[in-house]
Order: sequence, then C-alpha cells, then structure tokens
Amino acid sequence: MSIYAYALLVPITSPLVLPVGMERNTELVYSSGLAAIVEPEISLEALQATDERLLQSVLTHDRVIRELFQQTPLLPLRFGNGFTSQETLLNHLEKHQQQYLETLTHLADKVEYTLKATPCNLSDASDTSDTIDAKGKAYLLAKKQRYQTQQAFQAQQCEQWELLNQLILKTYTNVTYETRQPDVRQIHFLTQRNNLTVSTEQFSLWQVQCSHWQLALSEPLPPYHFLKNTLG
Repeated sequence: MSIYAYALLVPITSPLVLPVGMERNTELVYSSGLAAIVEPEISLEALQATDERLLQSVLTHDRVIRELFQQTPLLPLRFGNGFTSQETLLNHLEKHQQQYLETLTHLADKVEYTLKATPCNLSDASDTSDTIDAKGKAYLLAKKQRYQTQQAFQAQQCEQWELLNQLILKTYTNVTYETRQPDVRQIHFLTQRNNLTVSTEQFSLWQVQCSHWQLALSEPLPPYHFLKNTLG
C-alpha cells in the first residue's frame, strides 16, 4: 500500500475543504513550508487493474486537484505518484523543497486555459457526380471548381491558424501546443488568476477572426502543462 500524492501547496491560514479521494478522505502532510495533499493506504496496482478502474482513478485524480485549486494555488502532480511511507514522502519534499517553492511562487497567481481548435468542414452539397448527367465537360468543370474551392478553404484555414497563434502570443508569453487527435489542436496558455476577460472579449475575437475553426475554451485550470519534468 502507498501514500498517494495529488498536489503540493504552501500552507495557508484559512482551512481547506479537503475532497474525498479514490477510496477515502484526503489529508494534508506538512514539511517545513510545504504541504502535500495525500490519500493513505492506496494500492497503485489496484488503481490500474482494469481499464475502467484506471479511467475512474484518473478522473478522480483530476477532480481532487481541481477542487483544491478553486481554494488555493497548488502544483498538480502527475497521476500515479505513490510513496511507501510518510517518512519517504517527507524526505522527498525536503530534498526538492527549494525547487517546489520556487515553482509555487512563480505560478501562485496564474491559471491555465486550454483552447481547443477543431477544423470546420467546407459546407458543400453532395458530390457533383450525383447530379451531373452525361455532359462530360460540365462534370469535369464542376469537379475542378469544387477542388479549387476546397483548396482555397484549406488555405484560409491555415492562414487563420497562424493568425490565432499570433493573437495568443501577442497577449501571452507562456504558451504550449498539443495535438491529441488528428486535426484537433490544443493551445495551453497561462494568465493571471483574476483575468476574466479571457473567456469573454478575447475568445469572441478569436472566433470571429478564425471562422474556419470551431474553438472551445476551458474553464480556469491548474497549471498542468507548465511544470518542469522533474516535478512529481
């Protein structure tokens, strides 16, 4: 059995509402200026015993972190961080204390947004071969025109993607990109925790100027994509 670690934070004076974890209530473990949100007596093997259990465990991991992030800044740890004992956990926190505290200080007033961009399809009618009769030249002309229209649409799509990148980089300096599904792209960026204009004015502008893309903006998230690889 392991002590499962969800996140790190700087202890605060106001009490936290600790979420329920995968099997029981989460707890705080303190180590000279740092605190870890943990859940004791967890079997890492059992969490991944089946695909269904693994998915549920990952979702719970994410839920716990988000519920805490609504209350205080924190460093989310990757899924699957377990320590054999509280002493091992405390030794780890002590060894990496400076690194964790520096990262917490840097990200204390930041939130992450994820902008998902899905390319739109050209809203054409059905294939011209279904509607054109034996007039070969007319058929070939229609096919050529359709191809040219499709090419122009895709070129505009590429231009809009570049414009979207420029608009985001013009405002935000911490930006990362990710492609999880074919043609579906994600842009992650950091902004101030109290910046409420992201989800209103800026997002509306991006969608108007990038009409060939379907955009979706996440809620404010913990800084998942802006942690050093050595964290956790």
